Amino acid sequence: MTEWITTREAAQRLGVKRTTLYTYVSRSLLTRRRRGSESLFDRAEIDALASTRHHPGSPLGVLPMRSVRSSVSEVREGELFLRGVPLADLADEPWDEVVDLVLGSAPSVDVAVPAHLTALPLRRRLPALAQWAGSQGERVAPAEAAGVAKGLLDAAPAVLGGHPEPDAPVPSGIFAALAGRPGTPREVATLNTTLVALVDHGLAASVVAARVAASARASAYDCLVAGYAALSGLLHGGIGPSALAVLRDGPPADPSSPVPGFGHWRHPEGDPRADAVLARLALVDGSAPALARLDDIASRTDRRPNIDGALAALVLTCDLPDTTAEVLFQIGRTVGLAAHVVEESEEDPLRWRATDPTA
Repeated sequence: MTEWITTREAAQRLGVKRTTLYTYVSRSLLTRRRRGSESLFDRAEIDALASTRHHPGSPLGVLPMRSVRSSVSEVREGELFLRGVPLADLADEPWDEVVDLVLGSAPSVDVAVPAHLTALPLRRRLPALAQWAGSQGERVAPAEAAGVAKGLLDAAPAVLGGHPEPDAPVPSGIFAALAGRPGTPREVATLNTTLVALVDHGLAASVVAARVAASARASAYDCLVAGYAALSGLLHGGIGPSALAVLRDGPPADPSSPVPGFGHWRHPEGDPRADAVLARLALVDGSAPALARLDDIASRTDRRPNIDGALAALVLTCDLPDTTAEVLFQIGRTVGLAAHVVEESEEDPLRWRATDPTA
């Protein structure tokens, strides 16, 4: 079935101006259809053109950034798939089984947690652990990122300040470390679903950063650190405090302003990640006030909660630290980042193509 994408996305995938797209249409290189006043393009045709080494009309000898093909995740008709399996079917599966689905059966690489890292702010600890582990011993190739990621995930409860019991599930250890208390079964189940929902969401900025590092054949640890750095951005995994403020204080007075935690351009009918988390959170004692607040803001802004809004509701309901959302993003996305790094390690090196904005 043909997947139609917007002019903006098509131009971004090809690295060309919008007007260049219409030139390609006039040359019968691309198919265009209309939807109201908007032009749509066949994604398969765009990707095929992007994968060629020479765009029509571009200077000879210039290698454009290729279109990235990935089997890690896909958003299709508003639904998120991980390795081809709908998120709705995975949301309640044990975290370790979802990790193995995405990363395969690679054995975990043991990571020791140095005591000094627990003095860092919570949101800095996992990236610091990856950087520290990467400085020990020999370089680990990006192709081995799956085992590296599993080792970091196993060590996550400890680096967050917890004292997990041997063989305890990672979600229960993470909840206890963040909350300073053991979680109830329903709280832990909600955290499990949250981590699954955060595994991957296509070529987000953090994934691109990690893949670029992998293309340059950086070590597996450094590739993950590159991903974590991008993830910390205020428009990415670092948006959590802003979404939390909206839930506590209400949306901006200007109805045209973005509302952190609400609305998502890829999910106009609702973010499936938020739906999965909120369905679980609704079973947790004391969640009613936060959920009612979400519903109130959604009705006032005409924007449904996205994953950031769901994370804010989880933080309020379970009385977790304000930076919890970014920490959970780091843990969940470690799986997706590693999967992309492994994929990229098997591709030809990436090369960015600069264009003159004044041309």
